[in-house]
Amino acid sequence: MDRVVIITGSTRGIGFATAAEFLRNGDRVVIFCRHGVHGERAGKRLLPLSPSENMLTLSGDIRRGKDVKNIVGRCLKHFGRIDILINNAGIAAYQTIDETSERQWDDILDTNLKGTFLFLREVLPAMRRQGGGTIINISSAMGVQGEAKFSAYCASKFGVIGLTQAVADETSGSGIRVYAVLPWAVDTTLLAGTDLGLDPSKVLSPEYVAGKIFKAAGGRRKSGSLLEVYP
Repeated sequence: MDRVVIITGSTRGIGFATAAEFLRNGDRVVIFCRHGVHGERAGKRLLPLSPSENMLTLSGDIRRGKDVKNIVGRCLKHFGRIDILINNAGIAAYQTIDETSERQWDDILDTNLKGTFLFLREVLPAMRRQGGGTIINISSAMGVQGEAKFSAYCASKFGVIGLTQAVADETSGSGIRVYAVLPWAVDTTLLAGTDLGLDPSKVLSPEYVAGKIFKAAGGRRKSGSLLEVYP
């Protein structure tokens, strides 16, 4: 489809599967994470899916405005535009609120919510100049229903939904569409180490969620829509 797509947290899990989905369909994708070596490994795994010129591999910390500005700037310099932004990067801690340290709280909120804000702030001006674009923020089923031992994660994902709806309102009539995708439990490292007692047949695969994200990127829904992804 030859669209330019930035995907945060794209070296594993949902982000990696989503990068693969877009590359298979002829889009150009920017992948990155904090650690350059992880990005390089992910890039090598993705290379068989698309010509090398369709992928740009970068490194940066989404919690830092300077890094986000650099990533967006390099994408624009390399590809000339940004058609789709997928704010996927996320972390969690599985502990009660009184066991959660201030540092853990900050890390989760900064990664899941502040990182989304920073990318929105940098990408929106480019999309306005282009006359449109699509933004997909990955929230969670826990963004509408809190779950014990996920207090910081739930707070961040509730925030992502509010941010999505606010930005959709701000960009109304601009040709920019903003959505939130809310997956149920997904088979990723984020779920590992919990004792939620989930039925394995009800846990989503990253590839299944990636397919829903790819479909949402077509921009047919009303801006501000929430897309729940369940088994």
